[in-house]
Amino acid sequence: MRFNARFGLSASILVAVVLVAGCASTQSISDASRKQISSVTIDPRVSKPPALFYLGPGGATGLMFGAIGGAVAAPSIEESRKAFQAYVDRNGISIEKVVLEEVSAAIRQSGKFLLVAQPQPGGATIVVTIFQYGFSIPNGFSSKLVPIVGVRCEIKDTAGKVLWSAQERTHPLGNPVEPAEPEAILNDPKAMEAAWRAAAKYVASAIVEGF
Repeated sequence: MRFNARFGLSASILVAVVLVAGCASTQSISDASRKQISSVTIDPRVSKPPALFYLGPGGATGLMFGAIGGAVAAPSIEESRKAFQAYVDRNGISIEKVVLEEVSAAIRQSGKFLLVAQPQPGGATIVVTIFQYGFSIPNGFSSKLVPIVGVRCEIKDTAGKVLWSAQERTHPLGNPVEPAEPEAILNDPKAMEAAWRAAAKYVASAIVEGF
């Protein structure tokens, strides 16, 4: 029974890795809906998963060896994840703030929307959701980490109807941010925030560009 529980944990981690490699998703907006949007505001409430994602050096190698390898690797991966989570909480690093700022900047720079501070008649609201965030090795043989940030943006009308939505994420392989040593990220709050910010900037630009 204990072995099965550990295997379940390793399997869930493997599934998470697969999800990171997923494709972008977009709900197109109709011409009529596009024309009715006179301005947009950004909802300051950004939701995120209860726990960050983490796959560090050696983790993927253990999972490659099936149930036994996964059972051995899973506790170590979870301990590292908890250490990163505790560091984030202890230093007050807000992935929500980082993502919100980068989405706002991307919207302003695009010129595609009239961004206003308060809702206006005929305006719409952009709702931002973080569906994954954390750090991962870029490949199974790396000793460094890259930032993982997955974001979904939805434009809703005054009735709450979704007019448009798009999501994008960074991937372990081909990540736009330079890999860094785990110690460098875990010992410097500014380095951790900078890595997430660079990833969020890339993701936000890709989402807004697709509107």
